[in-house]
Amino acid sequence: MHQVALILHLFGASIWVGGHLYLLIRLMPNFVRQNDIKGFLAFEKSYEPLGMTALAIQIITGLYMMNDIAPFRLWGEPMGFLTALIHGKLTWLALTVITALHARFRVVKHLENGTYTNKTLTVMHIHVGLICLWSVAFVITGALFR
Repeated sequence: MHQVALILHLFGASIWVGGHLYLLIRLMPNFVRQNDIKGFLAFEKSYEPLGMTALAIQIITGLYMMNDIAPFRLWGEPMGFLTALIHGKLTWLALTVITALHARFRVVKHLENGTYTNKTLTVMHIHVGLICLWSVAFVITGALFR
């Protein structure tokens, strides 16, 4: 079962990380430069259901696999490198959730409502950059479990 969870986890990570890196590197610079709010919102609307599903799959499978490696009750105990990896993954998760919720319910909400300034897409670009940073940290930390 662990192998199935790992495969699903990697598919989810491919979608989540790949989608956000593409958004950061390829799309956001043009959205910001052209102040293309409609273009950004179109991407957001098309990607959000897939991206959030991928993130949910990663959370479920990640918690399952970490519990398989070290039961939940041990996560606060000193286990050396393993504890550091588990705490790292949980930290990236918390930062991802906080950043994503702020982006969705503050920044994107302003873009959708028309209550934005000329800097709102730049703020969104920063949020996407942070999500990419946390995502890459997730991948690196995950690779260290092996």
